[in-house]
Amino acid sequence: MHRIATMDHKAKNRMGLISFLPLFAYLGWLVQYLIVMRSLIAREAMQDHMTMSGLLSQNYDGTLFFFILCFALTSAVLVYFVIHVARLATMAPGTKLGWIVFMTFLAPVAFPVFWYTEIRHEPENLPMHPDIA
Repeated sequence: MHRIATMDHKAKNRMGLISFLPLFAYLGWLVQYLIVMRSLIAREAMQDHMTMSGLLSQNYDGTLFFFILCFALTSAVLVYFVIHVARLATMAPGTKLGWIVFMTFLAPVAFPVFWYTEIRHEPENLPMHPDIA
């Protein structure tokens, strides 16, 4: 038995924002990494691995913070979207599997793609399975 879930325009926009959070976190990590490595980049000395590892160890807290943030956001959004995909009654099982694999392996990029191609175009009243089993 299917139940009808209502997803209005605001809910879809919230899911769109959620889909971009891991990508923004990874971009934040990249900016932090480039700031830490700016002296090596300016001297074109990125091949100096001892200096690079020294700079990263001196800035371990910031790097660890961004890794934990990226992991937590990516994991949470992955679980959220996998549950959404699994509950969809109108999507074929093979398509569900394809989306789940795509989101698992290319998460930060796959979430906005999934939102843009699937969620944004879903009808407002959507038939859903009551659970993911």
